[in-house]
Amino acid sequence: MKKLLIVAAALCALAASHAQTAPKREMRGVWISTHLSLDWPNRTQTPAQQRAALMTLLDHNKATGVNSVFFQVRSQGDAMYQSSVEPWSYYLTGTQGRAPDPLWDPLQFAIDESRKRGLEAHAWINPYRAVSDASAANDPLKYAANHVSKLHPEWLLTIGNVKILNPGLPEVRDYVHSVVMDVVQRYDIDGLHFDDYFYQSGVIADDAAYAADPRGFPATTAGRADWRRDNVALLIERIGTSIRAAKPWVKFGISPSGIYRSDPNYPSGTPDPSLGSWTSTGAFQHYSSSFADTRLWLQSGWIDYLAPQVYWFIGQTGSDYQLLLPWWSQNTQGRHIYIGLADYKLNTSGWTAPSPDNQIARQIKLNRGTPNIGGQIHFRQAFLVSNLLGYRTELMNNSYKKPALLPTMPWKRSGVPSIPLSLSATRNANDSVSLAWSRPIDVADEFEKVRRYAVYRSEHAPIDLEDPANLLGLTNADETVFTDASVAAGAYYHYVVTGLNRLHDESPASAAASNDTTPPEVRTQAITRTLAGGEVEISAIDVDAGSTDNWGIASLSLSKHVFSCADAGVNQVLLRATDKAGLASAATAQVTVLGGASPPAVAISHSSQVVTGFPANTVTLGVGTQTLTLTATDSVPGAASSFAWTPAPGLTGINGATAQFAPTAPGSYTYQVRATNSQGCSADATVTVVAVDKRRGR
Repeated sequence: MKKLLIVAAALCALAASHAQTAPKREMRGVWISTHLSLDWPNRTQTPAQQRAALMTLLDHNKATGVNSVFFQVRSQGDAMYQSSVEPWSYYLTGTQGRAPDPLWDPLQFAIDESRKRGLEAHAWINPYRAVSDASAANDPLKYAANHVSKLHPEWLLTIGNVKILNPGLPEVRDYVHSVVMDVVQRYDIDGLHFDDYFYQSGVIADDAAYAADPRGFPATTAGRADWRRDNVALLIERIGTSIRAAKPWVKFGISPSGIYRSDPNYPSGTPDPSLGSWTSTGAFQHYSSSFADTRLWLQSGWIDYLAPQVYWFIGQTGSDYQLLLPWWSQNTQGRHIYIGLADYKLNTSGWTAPSPDNQIARQIKLNRGTPNIGGQIHFRQAFLVSNLLGYRTELMNNSYKKPALLPTMPWKRSGVPSIPLSLSATRNANDSVSLAWSRPIDVADEFEKVRRYAVYRSEHAPIDLEDPANLLGLTNADETVFTDASVAAGAYYHYVVTGLNRLHDESPASAAASNDTTPPEVRTQAITRTLAGGEVEISAIDVDAGSTDNWGIASLSLSKHVFSCADAGVNQVLLRATDKAGLASAATAQVTVLGGASPPAVAISHSSQVVTGFPANTVTLGVGTQTLTLTATDSVPGAASSFAWTPAPGLTGINGATAQFAPTAPGSYTYQVRATNSQGCSADATVTVVAVDKRRGR
């Protein structure tokens, strides 16, 4: 027990550290209960009034930060939609089976209006409950002649004051399957949702059903319990398989009670999570009390998510939220777990802490700090509206202030939506920013089709799409415009847009746009640099003279930054400034490069004093011993060059700047000398000398 409490305390600390960090992806759902008209509708209202009331609720959810609604369309074998299988709900018109006048379809309306607000629409169905109040089973207003309880009374089990369809009958499974698939096939729902009404607690008189179809389960207490769990499992497996075959994008999930099984070692033994959660063994356990083996459903992949109704407060004796949460975290089986939250308990014993630290806010923090918990669903709509202890205000101002995408479901067939095109940003007079983009080419594949868009904003580029702080908003549907009304005067941002399919798989980001439309002002200055080692390098900073931008300069670059000896003298370069928005300007700058080499001068001196009458660059063969000394010097004073003669026939005695011309044969000879100055620059000069042959016999 001590070890488990330490783990729970660590989870609390982790959650607290994430108190202000909303995740990028999170289920934020709310149940809208139509049973007993708990949330909606008022059966005394006209259809127009009922529609207006439903739109008000959906507007309320949108403003709260909710992203999914679970709309109850079948609570006791009835229909909150136009059905050829079951009668219209009593709670819609005041008489079960009577159509609304004028005719309208609440489910279709809820889907359409939810989509307009960017909300996922899940059809919430109670699979087994047929009569919620057995004492009123013969009330013709509440139960029509074509209600399943009238057409097939042999299908019913009476447990306490409730009549349910007998899960042990194959024909009941066929019937429930037909109802569910009628909804799935005819309506464009995002999800099909079952609540926690399976077998009910009490005496279950199902001996005849067992005798007719025992399927090898022994007639023992344990065997009958396993048989009942298998009855429910058969339905869950069949419906999950059928939904995947018909519309594989439709999510199928179930919200059982919050405790699967209790660890029998509680409260004084050693916790064993494999046996159950650390909760009172007297608590309601849906594995044994409702015969719902939810772990099997997850392990088998029949459902996409489980939303256990963890309706206890943090620190509650016997069933402690902070001990139940990690148990569910360890049992996701690769699917999603969303936690059902008991909003309805606020301001009751244990739930009286005021906002912003009310129980719901604290539980959301724990959810976010716990691995494998993908969000929460609030029970229920009326309590969000009543705003007990200001908890809805806290959601709006803190927990749900930032938008959130829905968690992805990679076990379904994932798709990569196409990238939005041609994003532009226009700054308005009131500093708001209007974004507009073009739809990508439409595709028929439901998993690749763009259904809506996510808009990101950041002061830094490239924008990190995984940082939830950068998620600015979501479009409601596939509209291609968005207004950022939260821009302060003088604030500038980068924006990108991504496409989302109906499962919230995300495309890569569009090209970025910005609300900055003013390019930089580029200022330059002239500079002088001296070559060293034959080159000199400059930077953009060297020629920048205080370039400025309204948002900030991201980079400076030069058209040329390395200069060689060939560039000696005055050069023009282009300084280019790019600001944070990607806008660029350029201006020229003058760069004077010093140190270029000049060809050397070459002096010629004659070794002989004999007057031959020939020019000074001429050697006369046969007239004594004659050589020429060639001496290279700098033509520019102070160059301090080193010299190198190119070896060639007739050239001897090469020593730095000097060389000797001592030919053995007549002819004209041209020699090259290279001067390399102290800056590493070289220049060549040539000299031509002549040998004339005056030897006898020649």
